[in-house]
Amino acid sequence: MTPVQTSQSKLALGDPDGESTIAFYNARAAAYADQTAHVDLSEVYDRFLALAPAGPILDAGSGGGRDTLAFLKRGREVDAFDASEELARISTERTGVTTQVVRFETFQTTKRYAGIWACASLLHVTQFELSDAIGRLANALATNGVFFMSFKYGDEQRMEPDGRRFTDLNEVSLSMHIHRQPRLRFNSMWVFDGASTAGKTSWLNAMAVRKHRLSRRRS
Repeated sequence: MTPVQTSQSKLALGDPDGESTIAFYNARAAAYADQTAHVDLSEVYDRFLALAPAGPILDAGSGGGRDTLAFLKRGREVDAFDASEELARISTERTGVTTQVVRFETFQTTKRYAGIWACASLLHVTQFELSDAIGRLANALATNGVFFMSFKYGDEQRMEPDGRRFTDLNEVSLSMHIHRQPRLRFNSMWVFDGASTAGKTSWLNAMAVRKHRLSRRRS
């Protein structure tokens, strides 16, 4: 086993089910929702919606409902889920959208979305499970649907003293996860410095689009 694999194994053992991460958000849900409610992502919303065809949006890992509310105000139908029961409750109260309590690792749906928005949420999934989680979301995209995701910029998996688990990605590692998805084609990637609950942070953002179904050649 390589040093990287060993480090990842220790991380998985340290929080095998992400329970301490969920416990952090359940315990601090109201404060977290208030702290993140006024982050201005207008430019990113516009960039995302410019690519998304008509149809519903899924806010995947919706936190306190900030982005769900923003898409509603822009006239879009929105569904939402979060792994934290308390954040899902707050999101439901603030947006009027019934926010489901679901984890990325078990997410499934038969509905198809014009856009999937995973802002600062997939970053809590371990490196081992991240490609599968992205694939589960990609399965829920309609043809030409757009998938936005963002991560803290870096190259390690780590446990914060507060109990939260993070998977930081750079351009190479995020590209790898996207290119593993046969249903997705890469669209764009960019880095910007913005706020987080830990202070100023470099964020890595990417968008991918659901491919047209490939037609079989007739013999």
